Amino acid sequence: MEKKFQGLMLVSDLDGTLLNSKFEISEENIKAISYFVDNGGIFTIATGRMELGVREYLKVLPVNAPVILYNGALIYDFDNEKNLWTCGFKEDIRGLLKEVLDKFPYLGIEIFPGGDSVYLLRENEETEKHSKKEGFKPILISADEIPEKFYKVILTANPDRLPEVEDFLKTKEKGFRTVYSEKQFLEILDKKTSKGEALDELAKMIGIEKSKVISIGDNQNDVEMIKTSGTGFAVENAHPELIAVCDCVCVHHDRHAAGYVVDWIEKNFK
Repeated sequence: MEKKFQGLMLVSDLDGTLLNSKFEISEENIKAISYFVDNGGIFTIATGRMELGVREYLKVLPVNAPVILYNGALIYDFDNEKNLWTCGFKEDIRGLLKEVLDKFPYLGIEIFPGGDSVYLLRENEETEKHSKKEGFKPILISADEIPEKFYKVILTANPDRLPEVEDFLKTKEKGFRTVYSEKQFLEILDKKTSKGEALDELAKMIGIEKSKVISIGDNQNDVEMIKTSGTGFAVENAHPELIAVCDCVCVHHDRHAAGYVVDWIEKNFK
């Protein structure tokens, strides 16, 4: 007998969406996702975080599909500790990073090459907060030590100062793009990297129709994912740009958004 959620996939962002303001997953969300999975649904995460920043949550979440990391640069199988698909930089942006380092002395610059490694071109208050939140120990490097390959870069500072950095980068854009994942994080990604592109690949891997994919997000880095999904939810606290493109707005991330969405799925997918 087919289970009620068989053939459906629920994909959730973490920060500002599945995690509450204390960076916790509520019991209500865990119970709702477990109910979804126990009844045949596929559940996974699509996040800007690295592998290390996700592992602790896998202890309590019934994730039963590969996970989208680095805002879509990597699809990772945690069960087998294996990269399944990547979308890293096609062009060399190391010269650009050196230029940004010199031009904006207040910027913290984090480089993510994969695994548990994070390199810092410059520290600041925001990079310190970030490493404490996600539990990584960054390695400070010089501009001449930037690795040849990496998944993404985070430029971080007081949010009021990032628009001038963004404007500068727009004059340089070729093989890369920028997107905000949080108000203090301006990310540099390959031009084709997005959660939406990765979700499209993941749906093909698993054999799920995109019309049967439901996603939840909160920020500008979730726009492509929401558009790619059959039904895209923005949490009540989401960025206006995401609310403008979503299909539905659910409750605030402090009010068990995943529980709300699972209830909606049960009522709308028969």
